[in-house]
Amino acid sequence: MTRAFWWYLGGTGSLAVAHPLLPAGARPLNMLLVSACSVPALLTLLRRLGAREGLPWWILAGAMTVMSTGNALTAFAGPDRRMSAELLVTVGHAALLAAAIALVVRRGRGDIGGLLDVSLAAVTLGGLLWTGLVFPRLNELGASTGEQAALLVTILVLAGVLGALVRVRKVADRRLPALNLLVWALLLGLVGNVVLAVTTGTMTTSRPGWIEVFLVIAYVCVGAAPLHPSMLDLLHPGPAPVDRLTPGRLAFLGLALAVNPLVAGVREILALPSDGLLLALGCVFIVPLVMVRIGRLAAERHQAEAALRHQATHDPLTGLPNRAELNARLEAAVARERATGRPAVVLLFCDLNGFKAVNDQLGHAAGDQVLIGIGRRIRAGLRAGETLARYGGDEFLLLCEEEAQQEAAARLTAHIEQVLAEPFDLGGHPVRAGASVGAVLSDGRLRPEELVTRADQAMYRVKQRHHATA
Repeated sequence: MTRAFWWYLGGTGSLAVAHPLLPAGARPLNMLLVSACSVPALLTLLRRLGAREGLPWWILAGAMTVMSTGNALTAFAGPDRRMSAELLVTVGHAALLAAAIALVVRRGRGDIGGLLDVSLAAVTLGGLLWTGLVFPRLNELGASTGEQAALLVTILVLAGVLGALVRVRKVADRRLPALNLLVWALLLGLVGNVVLAVTTGTMTTSRPGWIEVFLVIAYVCVGAAPLHPSMLDLLHPGPAPVDRLTPGRLAFLGLALAVNPLVAGVREILALPSDGLLLALGCVFIVPLVMVRIGRLAAERHQAEAALRHQATHDPLTGLPNRAELNARLEAAVARERATGRPAVVLLFCDLNGFKAVNDQLGHAAGDQVLIGIGRRIRAGLRAGETLARYGGDEFLLLCEEEAQQEAAARLTAHIEQVLAEPFDLGGHPVRAGASVGAVLSDGRLRPEELVTRADQAMYRVKQRHHATA
């Protein structure tokens, strides 16, 4: 890839250097050639990648294909196809945004919040650039509403893409020349389109050669990036910065929403030409980004709350409900059977036999693995609504609600004995973990704590018989 990179850079770079020196009639063809060369360069990378790995580059290849088609219309079609060419270039820039988002999702999966914030800032700055520099000049040049809309969308999209790529570059943990090339490509594309807008009012016709150089070099960078060896590093997840919701970030989100309407209002107060395009298209770009950002914050908060609830109600080792959760479920089960008047609660107390010897001989890590394995085996055979909980140490409680209480107790006891009959393999050491199981059936009058006590006592009697016969 290194040799191909330098050959490509040398060839297309020479075309870029020669571009302003070419006759005006030859420059559109030269631009088409350079932009089209980026497509086979991207396909060269895609041949080495799977369909899933190559998604950002497939999108980028599609974007460059669309923009090359727009350049072809500019080179070979007449003035009547100018709007079609500009539309294709605008669509290509939108696809570049999609490619950048796909790249960031793959490279910085844990930094979506940072990407959205930077993209919001970039789009907002792009809107200010439009209002302060581009829009007044387009009015002077008499650009049509369609041409203004195409230029505004291009500027906002390129600004958002550039912000996203700069964020990826900032959080990278190593030098990534391929990523730098993409950043330069977007920066040059943005500068070139802004300069074109303020000088000619169009992106496709009447372009001075010295301005087109910005775009030609941008195409060179896009094509060179997939040929650089560091491009393969972009396929792997990068570092995930901590995404903290600070008051400053909240203020920023509010400012991003308010800037465009505020600018439009100021222009109206000063009796300046109304900039309805910025107000409309700015909202189309910014509001969805803000809503996605708020949605992610809400989802992250929900996930954090769910994680805290899970930690409070489940055993951290086995993942089973803990004592507090078992007691809560037992209280609810007792309340239900009292409400119906039909006893249905079955409670089994399970205590492991000889578990201390496992810890003493193989270590506590091995003991933890046994506890995890026991929880998985018992839980795998339970019916819906039955609860297995780690009550403490090597004690497990199993709660069941079934009117056929005797049958349920016998079924669950047999299930526990059966799954524990097979030894656990701990690094080549077979370890058997027997258990003493005591069952208690509710009569509809016992309190939850009494059921636990009686199940404990039943288990203790079983354990005594086990020791007596051992």
